[in-house]
Amino acid sequence: ATHSYLLFFTSQGKVHWLKVHEIPEGGRQSKGKAMANLLQLAEGERVATCVPVRDFGAGSHIFFATRQGRVKKTELEAYSHPQRGGIKAIALEDGDEVMAARRTDGRREVVLSTKQGMIIRFSEDEVRPMGRVAAGVRGSELEEGDEIISAEVVQEGSAILTVTERGYGKQTPLEEYRLQGRAGKGIIDIKTGGRNGNVVGAVQAREGDDILVVTTKGKIIRIHAADVSSQGRNTWGVRVIDLDPDDQVGSVARVEAEQAERES
Repeated sequence: ATHSYLLFFTSQGKVHWLKVHEIPEGGRQSKGKAMANLLQLAEGERVATCVPVRDFGAGSHIFFATRQGRVKKTELEAYSHPQRGGIKAIALEDGDEVMAARRTDGRREVVLSTKQGMIIRFSEDEVRPMGRVAAGVRGSELEEGDEIISAEVVQEGSAILTVTERGYGKQTPLEEYRLQGRAGKGIIDIKTGGRNGNVVGAVQAREGDDILVVTTKGKIIRIHAADVSSQGRNTWGVRVIDLDPDDQVGSVARVEAEQAERES
């Protein structure tokens, strides 16, 4: 099951394309090659997410969420004709950027999380497929100063694991986030401000998953999702990692159980 292509969706709403064999191989000592050179990224453009693709057959979609709360769904096929320097994947308003691009069959539910601790869960059916140059529709009604930090396609039986910039967090069963209509304000997931600061990451976690936490000072910590205590919504959470006073959480990623097992 080889993935022949990698689609790189960037913050500026473009998609760049690489064949897997075009990516240089290296040993553990090698430094790797600059993305900007491989993909010809523009000044200030960064990769928001990478989607591996075997074929561009019918039934697959890409679901986008932007910082300012817009969402869009486009058939994967629309991205099957690459050009050097990338092609437009979504139209963005000034100051907006792509925060997430997820592959989906187009008939699932999605969860959007915000910096100020809100979460909205709605059905993808509410977002009709649009062409690749379209701007999409409102996904979440954001409070002043708030922004989307993540979007996930719902996997049944998972929990939402939230981590704040000061190193606090918790996980809450998915069932606690009721299905709502698109474009609403959502519901409170975790309290922000105070000792917590803003939310940095919200990922779906399942039994056996690990979580990688990277700090702004460049430290990386791997923890078992199971060690993050389970709490209801609208709570403060518990300390997840110890941080130096001048450090904070920069990003959070999930390592799936199967990977975690293979590597141990």
